[in-house]
Amino acid sequence: LVLCLCAPPGTMFAVTQTASKALLAVPSKASKTRTGRVVSKTSVAAAVPHSAIESGKKAMLTGILAATFAVGSVDPAQAATVFAGKYIDPNHPHCPREIDADGVISGVDPVPFAKGRGCRGYKKKNEAAAVEAGKISLWSIKGVVSKDDATILIDFNQKDGSGESFTGKWNGVGIEFPDGNVWEKIDASGKPTSGAVLSEK
Repeated sequence: LVLCLCAPPGTMFAVTQTASKALLAVPSKASKTRTGRVVSKTSVAAAVPHSAIESGKKAMLTGILAATFAVGSVDPAQAATVFAGKYIDPNHPHCPREIDADGVISGVDPVPFAKGRGCRGYKKKNEAAAVEAGKISLWSIKGVVSKDDATILIDFNQKDGSGESFTGKWNGVGIEFPDGNVWEKIDASGKPTSGAVLSEK
C-alpha cells in the first residue's frame, strides 16, 4: 500500500494527531528576511511535537496492516471440502471416483452396470475409445456437502435411474455409506491412504 502526498514543489507538510484521526497540515506561507533566507511564519517543529509524529506513524502502520489482513484473509466457508479427492470403490474395483472442491462427484462405470462389476484394465489415455466402444460410461453428479463438512449427499439416480440416494459420512479415511460400502481416499500415486489393497476383480 503506497501513500502519495501530492503538492506543488516546495510545499512542506506536517503530521498532526487528533483524538479521531491524523491530519496533514500545510504551514503558512514563508517570507524572506533581509539576508535573503526563507523563514516559515509557523515553526513546524514547535507546532508538531515529536510524540505526535510518532503516534501518527503508528496509527498509519496499524491501518496498513489491518487492510492487508482484510484483503488476504480467507473465508473458511470457501475452503475446499474434506471430501475433495480421488477414491476407490470396492463395489466397482478400478472404476475411478473423484470429488472436486465444489462437491461434484465424477466417475466411470462398466457397461453393463451391475454391483460388483469393475473397470479392470481402465486407463485414462484409452478412456475415449472405451466409451465409444460401449465398454464404459462416464458420469457426474452434484453432491450436497453438509455445513459442518461431515456428510455428503449423493443422488445416484441422476446417473443411472436406480432411484438410489445415499448420504455418506467422512470416517477419517474415506466416505462411509449406510449399506456398509466405503469409498476410500487414495493419494497422488493411486494408493489407498490407509494402506488397503485394490481388488483384482
